[in-house]
Amino acid sequence: MNFIEELQNLNYIAVGIATISSYVVGFAWYHWALFGEVWANALGLTKEEADNTEGLGGAFAISLVSGLTKTIFIALLMSVTNMSGVLSGTVFGAIIAIVFTVTSLGYYNGFARTSSKLTLINSAHSVVELALIGAIIGIFA
Repeated sequence: MNFIEELQNLNYIAVGIATISSYVVGFAWYHWALFGEVWANALGLTKEEADNTEGLGGAFAISLVSGLTKTIFIALLMSVTNMSGVLSGTVFGAIIAIVFTVTSLGYYNGFARTSSKLTLINSAHSVVELALIGAIIGIFA
């Protein structure tokens, strides 16, 4: 398998749409109206502190790069396994999230004695985000 060739053959329109979608999911997920309040409370933040984005430019940039990296990785894995379709992509993305992110957050946060609510919110976000990425890549495959 030639990774450079596989990367060249990816559908970068799908990659772009999935990357932006992952960013939008993160914005909505951690918004006060959805899980933002519980998330902020688990971190001991007030609404004002949670809404203050001053100094978070780097975190927003890393979030976008992270979404792009995850999207390219999922697209590459789906390509080399000849996987396509919205359902296959959704399940594949969710499995990737569960295997890598949810299990890691579970033990990192367990040892750090982080709130189980925080672990659940962040883990569920990862599952939804990667399932959405997989679904979008699957649609375009």
